[in-house]
Amino acid sequence: MLKPKHFVSSKDLKKEEYEEILRRFDYFVEKGISPDLARGKIVATLFFQPSTRTMNCFQSAMLRAGGGWIGVTSAEGISMGKGESWEDTIREYGSFADCIVIRHPDDDSADRAAKAATVPIINGGSGSREHAVGTAMMLCLLSHYLKKFKKSLKGAKFGLYGTPEINRVSKALVPILGFWGIELFIDDLGHFPLPKEVEEAAKINGIKSIKYDKLDNFLGKIDGLIVTRGLQKGIIPADKFPKEKEEMILKLYKPITRQHMKKMKPDSLLYMITPLIFEIERDVDTDPRAIYMQPGYYAEAALAVMTYLLGIKV
Repeated sequence: MLKPKHFVSSKDLKKEEYEEILRRFDYFVEKGISPDLARGKIVATLFFQPSTRTMNCFQSAMLRAGGGWIGVTSAEGISMGKGESWEDTIREYGSFADCIVIRHPDDDSADRAAKAATVPIINGGSGSREHAVGTAMMLCLLSHYLKKFKKSLKGAKFGLYGTPEINRVSKALVPILGFWGIELFIDDLGHFPLPKEVEEAAKINGIKSIKYDKLDNFLGKIDGLIVTRGLQKGIIPADKFPKEKEEMILKLYKPITRQHMKKMKPDSLLYMITPLIFEIERDVDTDPRAIYMQPGYYAEAALAVMTYLLGIKV
């Protein structure tokens, strides 16, 4: 039996593999999704933390492609509620489904799932550590909307604003952006820098530069601004996140306003790592550069990942 291809860490895939996922995504956006593409295939979504986009886009993608889905949103409806181990649960679901998308509060949950699984594991959020598939989705959407301004990921200049140190999507994404030689400017509120290992991985992958600065100093230079959630409620348990740090974030985090948008270039994008709580003022939503309000194409991105891991020809 061949060992399944997992997507536990964003670093599990090489540049050419991300390029193949981008190609598939573009195909689905331009040509549509064939209702027979994944006929007979099933995805299991095992989500033990809240999710709107990640869980539903995988379910939607498989249905649109002619397959089906099964899944749970807590341990209570399955034997984990009786004490069954995470590993045994993963093994059982491998008998029911062709791939498994997980979100679990334990930091090592995705690694443990991959060791036990007989089908591909897709990490949709492993504790506070990493959201691997979020990287592929963001690459798809950033690439798509950059093209609308006749730009590409290669050599792009991005800004990152907020709390990247505690944001699992940004920690997964930055090393992969290195493949395209981007320049990255970061305003971390002065207190929440990327972990050093994330910066090192980005440098190894070819990132042109990482510079920490104030938001106003780089807004006019960039091709896109990526905004992180300020807090990580629902991801980092309250007992593991000091109240003082939460209060510091709320004090320091100044939402993106129309004044910020005026400083950005006319062809610069604004991307929010959703859900949006307080990080961007709602009157910014109508700005055409606010791509978090544009069609998300999340199902197309999810299907690009699944068909690649399952070896389905597109």
